Amino acid sequence: FSASASLRASAFAVGARSRSLARPIAASALFSTKYNIEPSRAMKAAEEARQMALAHGYSDFEAWLTSGGDDRSLIKKTAANKYHIRPQPIAAGAIFRGSCTGNPPTSRGYDAAADLYKSKLDPVKDDQTKLDAVLSEVYENQRSRLATLLNLPSDAEVILCPSGSDAEYLPVAIAKALQPSKKIANGVTQLREIGAGSAPAAVGGYFSTHAPLVGELPEGLEYLSGFEGIDGEEISARHKDGSVVDAAAEMKAFADREIKAGNYPIIHGVFGGKTGLRDGSMPGSQNAGDTSLGVVDACQGRFTDEELQSWLAQDSVILFTASKFYQAPPFCAAVIVPGSIAAKMKATSPPQPATLYGQDGLGAFVTDKELSPCLDGWKPMLKRVDANNIGLALRWEAGLAGMEALAASGKSDEERSAAIAEWAKSVADMVNAEQFLDAWCVERSIVSIRVSKSGDSDGEWRSMSELRDLFRWVSADVSGAVPHATAAEKEALSKTTFIGQPVDVSETHAIVRIALGVESLLSYLKDKDATLAEDKAAVAKLAAIGKHFDTLKKSGL
Repeated sequence: FSASASLRASAFAVGARSRSLARPIAASALFSTKYNIEPSRAMKAAEEARQMALAHGYSDFEAWLTSGGDDRSLIKKTAANKYHIRPQPIAAGAIFRGSCTGNPPTSRGYDAAADLYKSKLDPVKDDQTKLDAVLSEVYENQRSRLATLLNLPSDAEVILCPSGSDAEYLPVAIAKALQPSKKIANGVTQLREIGAGSAPAAVGGYFSTHAPLVGELPEGLEYLSGFEGIDGEEISARHKDGSVVDAAAEMKAFADREIKAGNYPIIHGVFGGKTGLRDGSMPGSQNAGDTSLGVVDACQGRFTDEELQSWLAQDSVILFTASKFYQAPPFCAAVIVPGSIAAKMKATSPPQPATLYGQDGLGAFVTDKELSPCLDGWKPMLKRVDANNIGLALRWEAGLAGMEALAASGKSDEERSAAIAEWAKSVADMVNAEQFLDAWCVERSIVSIRVSKSGDSDGEWRSMSELRDLFRWVSADVSGAVPHATAAEKEALSKTTFIGQPVDVSETHAIVRIALGVESLLSYLKDKDATLAEDKAAVAKLAAIGKHFDTLKKSGL
C-alpha cells in the first residue's frame, strides 16, 4: 500500500501545572538501579515513554497512560503528543468536539483509569510476575464488560489491541490460519478517510517508528516477520471532485477476481471514516470464512446494536475502538470475532511460521493476555511475563467508563439515534447560517465543514494547508491578533475550542469537523440548550476565523 499520510492533530489546554525540565532517564539505567534486573524490550519501551511524560511534570499515572502505544502516543517537547493531546482532561470552560480525531481523557475516564491504576496496577507494577497475573485478570474483565456493553452473542469473542491500526494484523493472521496454503489478498476501502496506518498494516507492514511492546524500531524494517507476501488493494473514499466512490462494488469485484484466481481475499468495509462516510454494504465472510474473510472497520464506534448484530450474523470480523466516539485517550482497540470464525480458530492449528509470534512479529503488539479463548493455541508462542501493557489497560478503562455511562442513561438506540440526528441538524443549520461556512456533509454525529475564502458561496474554498492553520488557531485564544474584529467576534476568537482535524476531500477544498462524542451526547440528552450553546460558540469561532483568515495568517500565529 502507498496510503497517503493523514493529519491527525488537535491541541488541548490544561490547567496550570509545574513542568519539570529534567531530561528523561535512560530506561536501561533506571532498571539497573531501581530493580537490579535486565529489562525486557517491552519494559524499556514503557519506561522510555513514561520518562518522556515525567520530564514534563505529569504524574506517574498520567505517564503510564501514554505508554504501550506507538509514536503517536509519546509526549514530545511541546508537553503533548503529536496530535497535541495531553494525558489530562481539558481545562474547564474549553469546548471539545473532536472525538472523530483523538481525545484527551474525559474527567470520567481519567478518574476510572486512575482508580484501576491505584487499586490494582500500582501495587504490583514493580513485580513482572505479579503484574502479568493481575493484568490477565484486568483484560479478562474488560473483555467481558465490552462484550456485555456491545450485546455480543455468547459465542463471539473479543481480542484487545493497542490501536485500530494494530488491529489490522489480526484478520491477516486469522486468514493465514484458516487458509494456510492460499495466497492472501487484502482489500481496504476509504483510503485517505481511514487512519494512515491501516492500509500498511493490512498487508503486514509497519506504520510507525515505534511498536507498543518493543519501542523504537530499527531502520529499514518493512514487514512484520511472518507477514510477508500479502497482496493489497486500495480503494479511495472519493473521486477528485469529492463525490463518493462506490467502494462496496469495487470490493465485490476485487473479491470475485481473487477467488477466481484461487486466492483468499480479506474484504473490508468501512462503517464511518473520518467524515462519517459509510460504504454501501458491509462484507460478510463467505462460507463462514472458508472462501473469504469479511472485515467491518467500525473503529469510529458510531453504530447501532442492530447494525452490529447484522455484521455478526454474516460472520464479519469487526474492528472497534473506544478511542473515537467513546472518548478514551489514544488509543485502544478490539477485534470482535464472530462465533463461526471463533469455532474454526479453536479447531485450527496456529498460523506459521513460528517467527510470526516473535518480537519482530505479533509479539511487538500483543501477548497471550490480550487474546480471547479461540486463540488459545497461539498463547504459548505469545506468552511473555515481562511484557505488560499497563497503558492499554488504563485507556480501555477510560473508554469503558464512557460506554457504561451511556448504557446507564437508559436511552435506547432509537432515542440516541434521534437525539444525534436532532443535534446534527441543529449544528448544520448553525453552520449554514454563517457567511463563511458551509455544512458540506453530515454523517450521523459528524458535521463536515468547508470554509469560504470570500464569503461568497460560489467562490473558492480553503485548502488542506489553509485548514491546518485554522485548526491550530481554533484551539487557542487568537482574539489579540485581530484588532479590528467586533466585540462579539473577539469573544468568539478567545474561546478555546477543539474540533476534528482537516480532511482533504476534493481537489477544490478540504473540510474540518465538529463531532459529537459520548460526553457531549450525554450532555445533550440532559440539557439540549446548554450543549447547543457550546456548539454555537464553536461555530462562531470558526466563522470569525473564516472572516479574518488573512489577518490571522499575516500575524504569524
